[in-house]
Amino acid sequence: MSIWVYELFSPEALIEYVAIFLIVVALAMPTLTLVRWTAFVGGLVGVAVTGFVAVDRTGLVWWSLLTLVVLLRIVLRDPRGMFSRFNAEQTQFWKRVVPSLDRASAANLLNHGKWQDAEVGHVFTREGGRVNELVYVARGRVGITVDGKPVGQVDDGALVGEVGVATGETATATTAALTPVRYLAFDADTLYDFLDGHQDIQDAVELAIERNLRDKLSRANQRAAHLDDGQAGEVASSQQ
Repeated sequence: MSIWVYELFSPEALIEYVAIFLIVVALAMPTLTLVRWTAFVGGLVGVAVTGFVAVDRTGLVWWSLLTLVVLLRIVLRDPRGMFSRFNAEQTQFWKRVVPSLDRASAANLLNHGKWQDAEVGHVFTREGGRVNELVYVARGRVGITVDGKPVGQVDDGALVGEVGVATGETATATTAALTPVRYLAFDADTLYDFLDGHQDIQDAVELAIERNLRDKLSRANQRAAHLDDGQAGEVASSQQ
């Protein structure tokens, strides 16, 4: 019994427990990137223990295989994402739109978009037409019209075309640049295919769309309240 206890709590066993613990922790990580990197570190610890501390050829083979598979998944998924350097525009998009993503996932998403500049009057979506792009407004102002009547506007940090991209339905409003606009465009079809294979990024994008819709609804309610106050004031003035 004492020998069994010694083997259970020997320094070699305790170090191997660390490796196994890291694998368990990896399964609880919130993103696939963190899962893989935590598992990779756990695999390295396992290789070190079975290869140099408590030599175990069978264990070494399995720990080495685990480490190799995880490393391949990291490299094949995004060989540069973890070490990508973002400029100011890219950082702004990451922090404003998909802050829940790690750097590698954010870089992967950014690689599927195209930065562009639009002049005043450029139309992003046309009421009743197909929505071809999800647009992130990095700088500038975009007007929204329904039946030819202005109903609102959005500026820095907003998304345009998110309803059509999310539902596949035609645009409910026409959106056009009121000022020169710097924006990031994601082709709808390409974005669909990409998100299907990246659940963590899909969740982040869907959350961004929901948040953007809430912001637009809140602004619409505030605008309606102001209009009601103005109409009430006009009625009161006419009665005096």
